[in-house]
Amino acid sequence: MSTGVTAAHGFRASAVEAGIKPGRTDLALLVSDRPCAASGVFTTNLAKAAPVLVSAEHLKAATARAVIVNAGCANAATGVQGMADARESVALVAQALGCETHDVLVCSTGVIGVNLPMPKIRAAIPVAAAGLSAQGGAAAARAIMTTDTKPKESSRTFDLGGVPVTIGGMAKGAGMIAPSLAPLHATMLAFFTTDAL
Repeated sequence: MSTGVTAAHGFRASAVEAGIKPGRTDLALLVSDRPCAASGVFTTNLAKAAPVLVSAEHLKAATARAVIVNAGCANAATGVQGMADARESVALVAQALGCETHDVLVCSTGVIGVNLPMPKIRAAIPVAAAGLSAQGGAAAARAIMTTDTKPKESSRTFDLGGVPVTIGGMAKGAGMIAPSLAPLHATMLAFFTTDAL
């Protein structure tokens, strides 16, 4: 049975060991089977990591098909190379899924000031795309963990005007929630899906 972020109909996820955090899954892919309405809330910090800038830019279209998330490297304070790596990551996902680049979002969490190991990312994305499953939510929630002691995922189904609707989600972060989304040296990531029309 689907759990968490893939509990809503039409969403699939996967998790792979890219080798960014050796010995564990560290790259997750979340995909909608069709273009869907999308929005995001981002940090209010003046210093924003490359993935934040790229994802905010792509969400101007208010649609998305996929999110790629890696743990172990935040791709923050990485300058021009960090932006290039974030853009290449979304382009590789788009190529693997057959969708537009602007329909892919990117998130990274982990060590600051270190560039993404792009050879590992390049090798992992096709594997993640091939492993997508409606049962992949729990694995994805585990792959995005950093300081968390356990994966965070949940889903609820309820009646909306006589139609069953499901909302699912996953998150990572420990002691990082603040109303301004501007914690100091910390990353909270949260993803929500729904099959409500």
